[in-house]
Amino acid sequence: MPRAARVALIALGGFVGLVALVFAAAFLLMPRDWIEREARAQAAQIPGMTVTWTRLTPGFRWLAVGVRVEGLAIRAPKTGDPTLNARIQDVFVEFRLLPLLSRRVEIATARVKGGGIAMTDRGVTPPPPPPGATGAGGMALALPRVTVEDLDLRTRDALGSGFDLRRLHGETRIEGTLQKPVAVSATFGVDSIFWKPSARDSLVPVPSPLEVAVTLAARDGGKRLAVTRGTATLGPLESAVAGDVLLPDPPAQPTLALRITGAPQTIRSSDAAIRPLASRSPAIWSATASWDVQVTGPAATPVSSGRVVLRPLAVTAQSNTFTLDQASASFTSRPDRTFTARVEGAGSGITLTAEMHGSSAPGGATSGQFFFRAPAQRLNGILPNTPTWNSGLLEGSGTFSVRPPDPPVVTWKVTGSDMSGTVPGVARPVRKLEFQAQGDAGSIALQRCDILVGSTDASITGRIQQGKPLGTGSFQAKLDRLVAEEWDTGAPTGGGAARAGLKGGAPPPVPLQSFDGNLTIGEVRSHGLSIHDVVVPVKFEKGALSAAPFHGTVGTGSMAGSLDVADLFTSPEFSLHLDLKKAPVEDVIGGLLPLKLPVTGLVNGIVDLTGPGLPGPDVVDSLRGNLSGTIEQGAIRANPVIRSIRDALGAQASQEISFRTLTQSIRIAGGKMILDTVKGDLGKDTFEMTGSMGLDQSLDLHLLLGLGPERVKDAGAISQIAGYVKDAQGRVPVQVRITGTALAPKVSIEPGKLLQSAGGALKQELVKGLTERARPDSGTTATIDTTKAKAIEKGREALKRLLGK
Repeated sequence: MPRAARVALIALGGFVGLVALVFAAAFLLMPRDWIEREARAQAAQIPGMTVTWTRLTPGFRWLAVGVRVEGLAIRAPKTGDPTLNARIQDVFVEFRLLPLLSRRVEIATARVKGGGIAMTDRGVTPPPPPPGATGAGGMALALPRVTVEDLDLRTRDALGSGFDLRRLHGETRIEGTLQKPVAVSATFGVDSIFWKPSARDSLVPVPSPLEVAVTLAARDGGKRLAVTRGTATLGPLESAVAGDVLLPDPPAQPTLALRITGAPQTIRSSDAAIRPLASRSPAIWSATASWDVQVTGPAATPVSSGRVVLRPLAVTAQSNTFTLDQASASFTSRPDRTFTARVEGAGSGITLTAEMHGSSAPGGATSGQFFFRAPAQRLNGILPNTPTWNSGLLEGSGTFSVRPPDPPVVTWKVTGSDMSGTVPGVARPVRKLEFQAQGDAGSIALQRCDILVGSTDASITGRIQQGKPLGTGSFQAKLDRLVAEEWDTGAPTGGGAARAGLKGGAPPPVPLQSFDGNLTIGEVRSHGLSIHDVVVPVKFEKGALSAAPFHGTVGTGSMAGSLDVADLFTSPEFSLHLDLKKAPVEDVIGGLLPLKLPVTGLVNGIVDLTGPGLPGPDVVDSLRGNLSGTIEQGAIRANPVIRSIRDALGAQASQEISFRTLTQSIRIAGGKMILDTVKGDLGKDTFEMTGSMGLDQSLDLHLLLGLGPERVKDAGAISQIAGYVKDAQGRVPVQVRITGTALAPKVSIEPGKLLQSAGGALKQELVKGLTERARPDSGTTATIDTTKAKAIEKGREALKRLLGK
């Protein structure tokens, strides 16, 4: 029986014994209300203890006195912090009347039902009993039968560590007296057991239920009780109990000499009692366990020693299957509550050892050291959402010490070498990982971390300051290159996980509440955009990532700006600002937008973009922003749109059209590029464009061309009216409507500008010619220059063709 339960039972026995004296003297003669008053008075005199109840009901049956006590509360000591605090719903005790005459308290039956007992070891040794005190006034106390139902028992030390036993139940039968038992039979069980490591920690489930059955018989004239039958079952574990309990004469504290053994038996992670502890890992394991534990010495301060062996321990975690040939734990405790323990295991390339020594007394210190070495593959599948390693070796060591109530002090060092595998949320496999880190309960120093992922070779150092619930970090990282396409999962754009650019959901969140660092990248590539010598400070806090201000070189130009990403791991939204100077326009547009423009040159200007996920050409529907600035020293390459315009104008074809400067002001919204203004010079020609270009390649554009005389010299119909249709700068204005798509454009010439710019002479000649034709028989003699008449006729026909007449 646990020490706490034994002490509580003795306290209850002392109480009921004193109450029995009141009943023996006055039960037949005194009224019942007087009996309860006297019982309360006697209970108040119990030394060091407060005993109260809500209702006491005495009764008499044959030669027995029965008492039912409801709402019983026992507290010890009377003042100060309690070491015993019991609240019992119902206690029923039946005393045999005749033995009371010979100062023998004999309980026919006793039952304790419902409630709880809390016991706290505050590290204070109780004072010894006064000389000559034997309990219950020197009376012999017999407890033939005691039953317990639905009782909770809680033990705590001064620092809040202890056990909770839920729904304790059982029965004890004792032949003889408590001082000199002849035979003892006890069966009791506990439905569930919890361990509380400390006052600040939550309860931890322990394998349960617990069932114990022990029978003891007196030997050597009552000097010892020998265990004739003993079994104990804890969850799936079955033990045999053997040994003796030595009873000193005169009666005093008994001495234990017990042995608890477990024959080899199989335990599994799927066992109902083990599952609460094993459920944190998806791994499945089984082992053949055996143990041998010895408990000796005085019942109040016993010593123990033992050894538990798991041979073998087989583990299966997805495709990771391995076996520890043997894992064992051995321990020894002493009367002063000091102990030593050792844990070791080996098999499948794994080696682990741990040693510790210390004191189990409240506030006692414990210290130790540990070491492990294992192939990295042995970690696969042990915990959910963790990397899967194909090769490599992990090795670690450390020391620890615990001195409650101070937090544990742990120092450790872990190294990884030649590791390769895959990491959740990282599209490319880790080709090589080597690292060295060390730390304690307060901080982690990443002394070295070299990692090769895809074509990215990175070197990282830094420090993490631990905290609750998460810590903070500061890092320095250097990457030789970063290729965006290597991190592209191909997920469609839109909402949810796809917005984060991830396949199969979001990656595990960064295990830090915040971090900052300096990042240096030799080259960043993104869909044709190549940025060199990138330097950027990075900051992460409250789920938001900020990279600002960054700068780098693009070709012969430069790029600077900032990037902010909100809700990085839930529903990310980015905001990008770029300041471009002489950057290749093809590279910039191709790296940011999902289209390819037939324009070359160097761009100077500002780019502001916002959208879901991370920047890149995969973001389409919800992209918003502005592009403004100029493009210098470039050309417009021939493409289906340019060729269709040339065909409509009857102009000669060429591979590209050079320009000195283009000026643009463009908005992006609703999946379109809205051209507020795009204009520039094309040699001796000019152009101005408005309208929209869909990011899906759809077109709805208005193009105004100002064609120089030489451009339209051999341009078919346009060349025929070039002498009459000119703007103020002497150029032929042509308005073009472009619809369809970039691959299949539809081009039409609009007449508005031609009519507005037609010269007065052409109008007069056309009108005059039409008038004269209308009056062929007028009788008016008109002399018409034949050459001029032919030119007018050609111009008229050209206009008709241009106007679609």
